[in-house]
Amino acid sequence: MQMDEKERQEIANFRYGLIAPAVTRKLSQGEQAALLREIASHTYDIPYSQTKKVSLRTLERYLKAYREGGWEALLPSVRADKLQCKQIAPDVLEKAIALKRENPTRSVRQIMAILELARFVEPGALKESTLSKQLRRRGMTRRELEKGESRGFSRFEADYRNACWQGDVQHTLYLPHPNEKRKKKLAYLVVFLDDYSRYVVHV
Repeated sequence: MQMDEKERQEIANFRYGLIAPAVTRKLSQGEQAALLREIASHTYDIPYSQTKKVSLRTLERYLKAYREGGWEALLPSVRADKLQCKQIAPDVLEKAIALKRENPTRSVRQIMAILELARFVEPGALKESTLSKQLRRRGMTRRELEKGESRGFSRFEADYRNACWQGDVQHTLYLPHPNEKRKKKLAYLVVFLDDYSRYVVHV
């Protein structure tokens, strides 16, 4: 049975929550290995799975995928025939590439939101997994762009204070559930900042 996009994102969020303690701070190889062993020793309510534990090898695979491709690389794979049935118009893909080049740190979700807010595409017309794959095929990843090829591109900045607020949501890590003992819940960091002054207006 094929997963829908919501299910794939829930699984990616779970995978990120597992490795978040290892990617949000600098660790020596020994510290990282000890941390991954500790994470693997716990049981979890894994989305859409009967298993309760995650192996050390699986954690290492998640960690490698995240460091090479970001959060999108943690999404479960989709069959090639399903990906091919949803094409992206060339002008839309060109605009998405330009947005990624302008700011390599932009996530696929942010690019989709910009395209939708600018009415360049209809809301829901783009699929995150499809756009992510098309960008990766063209070398439009943060790692590739920050190698020096895109440093000449100027970044967008609002002309004055309060002209534009930017918002984003960061999946952080699993914390103890406030109401249920022995369970953990994924915590989110929600931030809005003024584009011109970089003042945080809400977090």
